[in-house]
Amino acid sequence: MSKLADSKVRLSRVITLLLVLLLVVPGLSGCNNKAEGLKLAETGVATAETMASYYDSLARDTLDIWEWEAFLSAIRGTSFDDREQQRLQDQIDALNKRSRLANRLRSTYSALKELSSYNASGEVKSAAENLSNTILGLPPLKASGVDPSTIFGKLAGDLAAWKQSKDLRKGSVLILQTLERLTVLFDRETEAYKSIPEERANKIENVVDYVIRNKMVLSLPLLQKVVDAVGLKLVGADKPVDKEETILGLVAIARVRAHRVGLLSAGAAVGIHQALEQLVENHREFNASKGLSLDSALAGIEKAQSYLDEINKLRSEKGK
Repeated sequence: MSKLADSKVRLSRVITLLLVLLLVVPGLSGCNNKAEGLKLAETGVATAETMASYYDSLARDTLDIWEWEAFLSAIRGTSFDDREQQRLQDQIDALNKRSRLANRLRSTYSALKELSSYNASGEVKSAAENLSNTILGLPPLKASGVDPSTIFGKLAGDLAAWKQSKDLRKGSVLILQTLERLTVLFDRETEAYKSIPEERANKIENVVDYVIRNKMVLSLPLLQKVVDAVGLKLVGADKPVDKEETILGLVAIARVRAHRVGLLSAGAAVGIHQALEQLVENHREFNASKGLSLDSALAGIEKAQSYLDEINKLRSEKGK
C-alpha cells in the first residue's frame, strides 16, 4: 500500500471514531473521564431500549383497534372504509419508524461503549449514518398534528455531513441537538400516544359487552380472582350469564382491565420523557466538565419499564 493510500485509510478511521471521541474527549472541555462517558452511554442505551418497547406497545394497540373496529363495524352493519383503515396502517407505520429511530439511537450508544475495540469505528460510522437516515425518513403521526421535519429541520443532513469533518465542537453540538429535538418530538406527541390505548380500551369494552350479551363466552371467570381470594368456588362458571346486573358488573371488570392498560401506558410515557430530559441535561453537564447526575434519568427508565412489563403481563392474563 502506498504512503498516500495508507494516510487516507488512517484518516478514514480517525473520522469514524469522532462520535466515540465526543463522549471520551469532548472537544469543548478537554474532559477525559472515560468512566462517566461509559455511564452516560449505558443510560442512553437503556433509555432508547425502553422507548423502542413503548412504541412497539402502541403499534400493537393500534393493530388491536383495527381488528376490533372491523368486528364492531360488521355486527353493526356500519362502514369501515378504506380511508379509516389506511389511517390505522399509517399510524402503525409511523410508530414502527419511531421504534426504529429509538433502536438506532440505542445502536449508536452501544457503539460508543465499545471504546476499547479497534473494530468499534465501523460500528460507530454505521450507527451514526443509520440514525441520520431514520431522522430524515420519520413520518408524521397524524393523530398528533406534529410534523417531525419542522422539529429536526436540517439536523439529519448536518449529521451526515459531519461524518466527513474533524470538527469535534460541531459534532458535540449535533449529538446534543439530536437528543433535544427527540425530546421535543416526544413531548408534543405524548397526548396522541396516550389516546391510542384509550381507544383500544373503548373497543374492548364494546366487544366484551356484545359477546357476553350474546352468550358467546363464559364470562363468570372474570370474577375468579375475587372468589379465589376468599376460598370460594363459582357456580355455573361453565354457563353463559343471563342476568342484566351481572352482565353489567362483568363488563365493568373488563372495562377496568382495559383502561388500566391506558393508565400504565400514560405512566410509561411520563417516565420516558423524564429520562430523555435528564439524558439531555447530563450530556450538557458532561460536555461542560461537570459531574453527572444520572439518578433521575435511571428512575424514569425504571418507572417506564415497570409499566411496560405490567402491560405485557395484563395482555397475557387469561381470567387471572
